[in-house]
Amino acid sequence: MTPRPADQRFDVVVVGAGVIGTAIAARLSSTSARVCLLEATDDVAEGASKGNAGITSSYYAAPGTLESDVIATSYRRWDDVCRRLDVPFRRIGAVMAALTSDEADGLPGELANAKACGVAASIVSGDQARRLEPLIGPDCIQGLVLPDEGIIDPMRLCVGFAELAARNGVQVRFDSPVIDIESQDGRVVAVITPQARIETSFVVNAAGLFADQISELAGGTNFKMWPRKGEYWLIDRDWGRTLRHIVFAAPLPDSKGIHVVPTTNGTALLGPSVTDSDRRYDKTTDAEMLAHVTEKTKRLVPSVPMDRAIKAFAAIRPASEKKVRIEVDEVVPNLVHAINRSTGVSSSLGIADRVAELLAGAGLDLTVRTDALDHIPTVRRLLLDPEPETLAALDPRYTQVVCACEDVSAAEIQAALEMAVPARSIDGVRKRTRATAGRCQGSVCMAGVTFMCSLAQNRAPGDVVVTAAGTAGA
Repeated sequence: MTPRPADQRFDVVVVGAGVIGTAIAARLSSTSARVCLLEATDDVAEGASKGNAGITSSYYAAPGTLESDVIATSYRRWDDVCRRLDVPFRRIGAVMAALTSDEADGLPGELANAKACGVAASIVSGDQARRLEPLIGPDCIQGLVLPDEGIIDPMRLCVGFAELAARNGVQVRFDSPVIDIESQDGRVVAVITPQARIETSFVVNAAGLFADQISELAGGTNFKMWPRKGEYWLIDRDWGRTLRHIVFAAPLPDSKGIHVVPTTNGTALLGPSVTDSDRRYDKTTDAEMLAHVTEKTKRLVPSVPMDRAIKAFAAIRPASEKKVRIEVDEVVPNLVHAINRSTGVSSSLGIADRVAELLAGAGLDLTVRTDALDHIPTVRRLLLDPEPETLAALDPRYTQVVCACEDVSAAEIQAALEMAVPARSIDGVRKRTRATAGRCQGSVCMAGVTFMCSLAQNRAPGDVVVTAAGTAGA
């Protein structure tokens, strides 16, 4: 992506390349608006979008709320959107398992709310819940069945949104933290990064955990974001593939609880926990908290094999008093906030539509382009392809398996390195292909991935970036 002149003027600058920011960029890319997407780090999905459970919810929030509205306008569209954006997705449904009489007493209220949101739902007995999902434990008294819940690859979703946006002309700038915002007569006129001054008519604040700082720089509404850490276990696919459904815990007063979630590549996630703090970069794990996650998930699904755990990790999601903030700023009329505390993936399509409506209402010309793409090229994947024996005829590099744990071929890695929004690090390759993400966590395939990155980027293998923490030679 060759930078345009630093004084290039845009209609919209979107700050933050997580799932909400990339969804907005993709949505605007189908219009006449000139859009720049800024990301402080070196890739999409480096914040909350990098470490979530990968669920597309049909029901999460109370009926009539903004959150339920944007989820409702998103969840029916995932089959089509993921097909067009080459994103793994399966609508497998979920069972919310009540293990105590108090939890069972709460299910009718959840059922009523789900139906008021227009969502398919039903209450079943414990035996019926186990027939749907045989791994649910014997303590389950009743279950709330939500058949439209889905699982998605959240990092590939961000990549798909950004790739579509870039192919439609959105300028994507990485390593571009916003360090200042210029205003004139109460309106934002330019966004400043270490590399450039970017003039703009509108700013969309999709900075997640750092959205309060962006609002402050713009002279906008004063609000506070804080980090909410969630810790997870990742369980190998030899067990994860036996799960038929997402298994939800009965919701708690302050969170939706700890769940057992199959992933799109066959592994399973246990979590997340909930810990609020003021440490925005703290992704350390805690043995006591991980033991708590294990205990809670084993109550739901007793057969979870902790000896098949691939890794434990922590992720940070943004928290604030206002769960969802999709609005024109109260003070700055050309600053639009797009922030979601918990359901960014599930609501991203609806949020993007709502932001486009707000921008149009504020005077931005969003004429639909007849030449805009609505899809990106599909890359066939060795692991999940229905006819893997035919892949070598397309590209002989499909016969070169670089990552044995995830069956990732050299053809797939090369495709990730040649996208309009390419992988710029080994972690970027992992997001796009899952190479280095399997049971060995890169101990076998890291050398091969590093070598391919070094060739594509014309740099020594030791200089290839692994993550933001350093290079392969560090």
